[in-house]
Amino acid sequence: MRRNILLFTGLCVVLALTAGVWGQDAKGDDPTEGATYIGEKSCKKCHMKQHRAWRKMKHAKAWESLPEKYRAATEKDKDGKACISCHVTGWGQQDRGGFQSAGASEHLLGVQCEACHGPGSKHKEAGQKVLNEKRKSFNEGEKKFIQAKTTTCADCHNPHVNHSKYKAG
Repeated sequence: MRRNILLFTGLCVVLALTAGVWGQDAKGDDPTEGATYIGEKSCKKCHMKQHRAWRKMKHAKAWESLPEKYRAATEKDKDGKACISCHVTGWGQQDRGGFQSAGASEHLLGVQCEACHGPGSKHKEAGQKVLNEKRKSFNEGEKKFIQAKTTTCADCHNPHVNHSKYKAG
């Protein structure tokens, strides 16, 4: 009986977290609408603990892990997806300040905060207001910094792709 209660509780937690990540409010608003990509250094200013943890993850070194010969947008995997798309932040979102090239978008190299959370300029502005007003919490009514998922972890972490054949050398 206790095991069933624990399983049910665990399932409820997973469902609640899933709803928070993939959910939208009833109107279907995108909280990142009108926002642009700002890069991990901007996030670090307020989210130092998360930034330190991220720096230790493979996501932080995603660009460095991509062999030089696959860094051109013309290099595609077997499904026609650009190899570079999984190793930078804001791929295909140039109109929102997303990755353009290594030279022009050095601040978006690697899989950063905004790769999952979406462009963060509006979140940064809201946070700055709070700091300026010396408040302890965000402005009441601010939408959560969660983007309607346009991608999933499996978009890059595909078990059907053998990355060993793409290694340098």
